[in-house]
Amino acid sequence: MSRIQSGVVCIVALMAACLFASLRPALAQDALAVDIHGPGQAKMNLVLSQPFAGSGQDTPSRKLQDLINKNLAFMPFLQVVPQSQILGQINGPQADQIDFKPFGLARVDVLVTSNWTPGGNLGNVELRAFEVYSQKVLVGKGFDSVTEAQLPDIADRFCMELMLKLTGQGGFFNSQLAFAKPTGPKSSEIWVVRPMGRGLSKITSYGDLGMAISPSWSFDGGKIAFTLIGSRSHYLGIWSGGGKPAVHTMPCTSVVSPHFLPNGQIAVALNLRSESAIYILNSAFQPGAPTVKTNGIAVSPSFDKSGRLMAYVSDEVGSPNIYLRDMSSGSSRRLTKSGYNTNPSLSPDGTLVTYTKQMGGQKVFVMDLATGAEEQVTSGPGSDENPSFSPDGYFIAFSSTRGGQSKIYITTRHGATPVMVPTGDGAARMPSWGPLPGK
Repeated sequence: MSRIQSGVVCIVALMAACLFASLRPALAQDALAVDIHGPGQAKMNLVLSQPFAGSGQDTPSRKLQDLINKNLAFMPFLQVVPQSQILGQINGPQADQIDFKPFGLARVDVLVTSNWTPGGNLGNVELRAFEVYSQKVLVGKGFDSVTEAQLPDIADRFCMELMLKLTGQGGFFNSQLAFAKPTGPKSSEIWVVRPMGRGLSKITSYGDLGMAISPSWSFDGGKIAFTLIGSRSHYLGIWSGGGKPAVHTMPCTSVVSPHFLPNGQIAVALNLRSESAIYILNSAFQPGAPTVKTNGIAVSPSFDKSGRLMAYVSDEVGSPNIYLRDMSSGSSRRLTKSGYNTNPSLSPDGTLVTYTKQMGGQKVFVMDLATGAEEQVTSGPGSDENPSFSPDGYFIAFSSTRGGQSKIYITTRHGATPVMVPTGDGAARMPSWGPLPGK
């Protein structure tokens, strides 16, 4: 072999090696996945194809597609790409009926198809999510004899399975929000809603007799504790999943920010003997010795799912700051070092705390408890208040006046563009996020 021929062979071999190296991450990929808890915010491109539907099924098929599309809008790691932007042919809902190459060239990661066939009620529907690169089914769900009332649940179940497959977390679709809705100058009621806006219902009916505020879900999603402000005193309210909430009288006129511990006990800030401290109530819903007592106020307890850590607010150094208490040792340390900081919410795994900081209007921050690094995750007009971590520790609900009237919005621990939760007419404040019972 001549020197020139040898050189050509080396160049070709080098080009092949480089090409193989560039393909290796895709070839080695076992499954499409995104780390939603890691730093930054990865994005996947998804196409929701036009549904395949028989005669008379066009309306329900498009309604289901619209419900799925609205669900996907809450997933900031997904970028929905219109099918019209891709030249690929989809001649049917199954892999052998799809030309995946144009979708791959357009950097589409996931392709979703729906297929309706004759059956009882509205018919039968099959939903599939394909990984474009491998052309394999990520999620496949079938539903027979579908009714119109079942369409929202079908959309939720499919999107939950897709999120679970892509991220390892699907709890968003098995969760619920409690919030306070003002109904007059001196009246407010507690409502619950799914984060997608479904299941909206009022659970208190005090009218002008009092203001129900500051709801807090129990860790099993079965109860809500709240403050009831009457004409002469505050009370502790507890709703247990149905019927009229129980009301408990405290040995003081100030009952602030009740919050459940994982074991079902309730921590609450009470003003006893002219000092504000945090107490854990006994089985009779009465306080013993204070759990946290400072030289100033101590309010807003929040716990991780182990019950080992409690975040709270104290103004012992002059202005309100966030503190973290180890419940085993009883030791506390100050987390925030400057500014006006309130409304802490610990992530369930105890690694993060979200809170509000006064920035000309309140904004939501997240702090890494291991490093002490804090990140502002909301911005823009209005005031953002009362952040609450979701049960999976990824999403954050908060109330905001960014649109004028106070409403509930959802962002993420990384500060994704907030999405408003439909809560009906009127203002919505003080969200608390919990799981569905038994989930």
